[in-house]
Amino acid sequence: MENKIYYFTNALDNESFKNYLKDWKISPNLSNQNFHNKLIRSLAITNKVDVISIRAINKYFNCLALRKLIIEENNVTWRYPFVSISKVTKLLFLNSRINRVLPKKIEKGTVFVDALNLSLVKSAIKFAHKNGLEICGVCTDNPYNISFVKKSYTDKLIKLANSFDKYVVLTEKINEIYNTSNKPYVVIDGVNEELSNPLPKDIEGDYIYFGGSLMRRYGVYNLIEAFKKLNRKDLKLVLCGHHVNKDELFHAIKDNKNIIYLGPVSYEENASLEKYSIVSVNPRPIDSSLDEYSIPSKSLEALANGTLNITVDNKLLKNKYSDIIIWSKSGEVDDLYDALNVAINMSKSDRDALIKKAKEKVMNETSLSSINKKLMF
Repeated sequence: MENKIYYFTNALDNESFKNYLKDWKISPNLSNQNFHNKLIRSLAITNKVDVISIRAINKYFNCLALRKLIIEENNVTWRYPFVSISKVTKLLFLNSRINRVLPKKIEKGTVFVDALNLSLVKSAIKFAHKNGLEICGVCTDNPYNISFVKKSYTDKLIKLANSFDKYVVLTEKINEIYNTSNKPYVVIDGVNEELSNPLPKDIEGDYIYFGGSLMRRYGVYNLIEAFKKLNRKDLKLVLCGHHVNKDELFHAIKDNKNIIYLGPVSYEENASLEKYSIVSVNPRPIDSSLDEYSIPSKSLEALANGTLNITVDNKLLKNKYSDIIIWSKSGEVDDLYDALNVAINMSKSDRDALIKKAKEKVMNETSLSSINKKLMF
């Protein structure tokens, strides 16, 4: 039986997102887009989903405004209100602009909302209360880890989270922060899907792959040094992603022609680059204050994609997936170097067996259909 879902998010449908991405001077973080897009499509397996997407634009975006748009896609209707770069008009007119894209008849159902975005949370709560709908907060991180916001912003998020009727969380610790009244909740490890992966363009030969944030604190510079230490002329290191300081990155790469930076890539391009790599690497260093609140979704995404994966030791991930990942003891250069050697020296039979086992295990837990069943609570 189909139910009605109203999903408040910044995520876009895949086709619109490709065009949207072209207008950014500096690529935004793609993890939010990828997670919520997949969760929406998971819900749509058994539900009619109306997505109210407030597209983010700021000074790094080439347009001053984005027009109202409604797109039908299978069981999902993507509803895009008009948005402008002006913060004042956005705050003053957000709800009226949302109302202009909503269906005339609001059916009974459930409101889902990205619980890390204050304006989305406020609009979703107002919409839910006005129409007598229950509301579910989608909580993907510790809100106190959000970059570039004041503590008062986060405090408001936590206070408003008490209005939620239930919660989707990525860890038990996140649930403890948001769900202080012990309401119904479900923990998921992420959402993954099988994609058809064409061979990546412009990359020849064997390569190690990293896709994600290129900020120093996430370990990419130690990965570069570990790769240099391998001193393998027959291997390349391919880097893709956002939040890059190009001067710092190119200084680290120097004249090493075997290290290739491709810039930001789409979800589909990332999947292809991942799929055909010798090994993908998540070099994020151990951080106990972060690791309790987040599971490395990029690692699970790589495994679901049929890719050998190296990840720095992570308690949450290791408790559940210890036997399908090549572990680096830390994010230090020597430990990453040791893990890379393990991966590139595996026999083909051992490699193929590990990839097969990992894909089956991760997809059993996190496929669109598996997550759909878990969300019916």
